[in-house]
Amino acid sequence: MGRRLAFFFRQRGFRVLIHDPAGALRGFAPAGLDAARDADVVVVAASLERTAAALEAVLDRKPRGLVLDIASVKAPLLPAIGRARAEGVAIASVHPMFGPEVRSFRGSDLIVCDCGDAAAARRAKALFAGAGLKIRTIPLAEHDSWNAKTLGLAHFVALAAAGALAELGVDLDGVDGRASTSFRHLLTLVEPILDQEPALTRAIQASNPQSDLVAGHLAEQVEAFRRLLFEKDLTALTSRLVACRRALRPRS
Repeated sequence: MGRRLAFFFRQRGFRVLIHDPAGALRGFAPAGLDAARDADVVVVAASLERTAAALEAVLDRKPRGLVLDIASVKAPLLPAIGRARAEGVAIASVHPMFGPEVRSFRGSDLIVCDCGDAAAARRAKALFAGAGLKIRTIPLAEHDSWNAKTLGLAHFVALAAAGALAELGVDLDGVDGRASTSFRHLLTLVEPILDQEPALTRAIQASNPQSDLVAGHLAEQVEAFRRLLFEKDLTALTSRLVACRRALRPRS
């Protein structure tokens, strides 16, 4: 995502400098971390397990501009974000709800987290305005709970489905001509999660304090529907599905 954002911001007219211990990004000027002190915007784009340390290193440079991260879980960053607020740094946090493989940001979702500095959150939102993104600002404290119930839950479903398909010996070489629409939707969910780096898949769950609760709810619902689907009486299943439709129907 760091690479994608580098190109994105350069296309928007920014002069982009890259600090990356792994090496320079071709076509971009390299910079030492001290460049963070005078930058208008510092975007911390690192692996989830390294983001907190990278953010702390940026704060050590006393940055004068806007600082933001793009981490998919915010709990590990709370001490650094609290430090930034205490030191008067303009701090915000964003979460692109899509991966670097998307060809265009248009139509994708982006969460902007207000870290207690509404002006910084507005500045972060303005950086992405006009790119066709669907942008929503939420309090930082709400991010991980929402993320566990949506992104984390989707990953759990995909992993469980992948495991079941593998155990059942489902042959995917000859899908055409015998795959339902719902099964193709399932494969669309499963495939990118299997292609994702295992370390990221684990970090998204293990770093989020809400993930275990969500996993427990999913396991309970699998067993509940397993019982309902094999009961002769349709009443309970019908009632449960009606309740689910009512709960999940958009209110506007």
